[in-house]
Amino acid sequence: MSYLNAFVDDAFPVFQRRRKDFQGVENIGFFYLMMQYHHSKTSFWRPYLETLPKPEDFATPLWFDDPQDLAWLDGTDVLHTMLGRKEVYLQYYQAGVVILTQAGIDTKPFTWDLFRWAVTIFTSRSFSSRAITPQESKYWTTYKSNSEGRRQTVLLDMSTAPSEDLDFPVLFPIQDAPNHRHEAHVDWFFDPGRFSISVEDSIQAGEEVFNNYGSKGNDELLLGYGFCIPDSPHDSIMLTLKPPPEHLQAELRIVQPGFFKHEGGWNSERATFRLKQPMSMPSAKQILISLPEALLELLLYMLRHERGLPFAFVQRPHEYILEDQDGRMYLPHIARMLVQSLAPKLAKLQSVELRVQPQNNKQRQASIYRQGQVRILESMITALRGFTRSLLKPPSAPGPRFVTLEGLLALWSAKTAAAANVVVPFIAGVETCSGTADVGHLREAGWEEDVLVMLLCYVWLDATAKQQQLRTVEEDDVAPANAKIDGDWVRQMLPEYVSISLLATDADMPDADEDPAWHTAPTPAEDLEHARSILDLVRQAAEAQPDSLWHDSRWSEQLVVAFGRMLQFESMTMMAPKAEEHGREEARLVLYVHGDAV
Repeated sequence: MSYLNAFVDDAFPVFQRRRKDFQGVENIGFFYLMMQYHHSKTSFWRPYLETLPKPEDFATPLWFDDPQDLAWLDGTDVLHTMLGRKEVYLQYYQAGVVILTQAGIDTKPFTWDLFRWAVTIFTSRSFSSRAITPQESKYWTTYKSNSEGRRQTVLLDMSTAPSEDLDFPVLFPIQDAPNHRHEAHVDWFFDPGRFSISVEDSIQAGEEVFNNYGSKGNDELLLGYGFCIPDSPHDSIMLTLKPPPEHLQAELRIVQPGFFKHEGGWNSERATFRLKQPMSMPSAKQILISLPEALLELLLYMLRHERGLPFAFVQRPHEYILEDQDGRMYLPHIARMLVQSLAPKLAKLQSVELRVQPQNNKQRQASIYRQGQVRILESMITALRGFTRSLLKPPSAPGPRFVTLEGLLALWSAKTAAAANVVVPFIAGVETCSGTADVGHLREAGWEEDVLVMLLCYVWLDATAKQQQLRTVEEDDVAPANAKIDGDWVRQMLPEYVSISLLATDADMPDADEDPAWHTAPTPAEDLEHARSILDLVRQAAEAQPDSLWHDSRWSEQLVVAFGRMLQFESMTMMAPKAEEHGREEARLVLYVHGDAV
């Protein structure tokens, strides 16, 4: 049974005559099923109708009328989806009632509850119209009953029907009876005019025969069928990205038009992604590999855009972030973006206080779904946070890492020859302009970010001074000890967007005019003002340390702004070990520094 039966049923010509007014062919199927139910005594489908469940048997969210039942869906994606579908179904129902009334049909029997019943029968028992798609023929087969109650075959010419009319739900009596079990081994066969299910499991007499509805998570099972499976291996969560900035959307329309509506606006439904349940104790790499590539691609574009980098199409996102040196720079930021998106979902679920045990089947099924969502979110967030925490490394460890203010000082000391000659004057200069060199006191006084920016500038000035010295003596092949190494680690830690044209004195660095990929957006006035305030501190330090890099002529607003942007985009707050208090942690500002050689 489908909407095609309504088109050929001579007893109800209203469906054929008012086809376009029903707001979709699936709605015709709903009203036709109600018609058959109301006239069940004379309906060809009477034996089938008598086997169907009653409204009180349903536990799909569309039937969560009691506020106590609805509370179990609070904060879930299923509630949001159900409310959206309910709004559409109400429009379907109201449109259908108007059409039937105008056709002179008494609509009193066609209540909202009966309509919901018809909807739920289709969502919980129907198959796709692909089962009856004609092979190499423009005619679709359907059936009707004649005046003697005999069934007649009717061929419908659907060659001119719009594509949306060819995709619809179909009810197959008997085939829709078996329950679901995800371990069941079955095959579905769609032959011309025939649909069969083959069960490959051994079944003993008296045992229940199961179907397998496919790899559906509990959200799909609850919405469509009204049941959930505890600890389902196919569970997942939904993640919807916020619309990107307008400027980025203009670029995306060219390479990914699928994320936009026909009229040109951002399509949030297309930007909603299903994240699979990770395996037990997952690693961050396993989670990142399992991400939909389209999601990963969008996150990369957003990260590049906010850093002022030119748009660049990423063909293979997984390969780029996991294997490419430039792509790996974005790993901790992608992990952070995911946590920032997932954490509010988890907090929303955990904020709902359900102090009682489930009292009925609806609540029990919703509870299973809810527990699964919490489990997935906790697992993903824990793994992603664990990945970022693993990047808090000691100076001797290779690879990129997160560093605190004192961690960056320690790293600089470990990588710099004659460290005391540059590190000690830097600390002395900080103490001159701030009144203290104690990191805890600097943090309490709100100096930590400014000191980090000054430290990044100072480290860069030190490295580039060594590189210049290296070039000066290169012809004589008498380079200062470790000068090349000192410069390399600093160069490698720089993110792509730090303006090379402003910072480089090294001839090997690309020039902004030669390479358009190296560019900066106009500097905001407030950033320049902040840079000037930091330069005032630099001048104070220079007066106290005249023979140091505090007195270097290369200090400039552009230099401070560039490293201020690095702090802006490469830092985050993270729980880090508390200095001199073993086993205790505190929330700290940490900076991500790149480079395999760091």
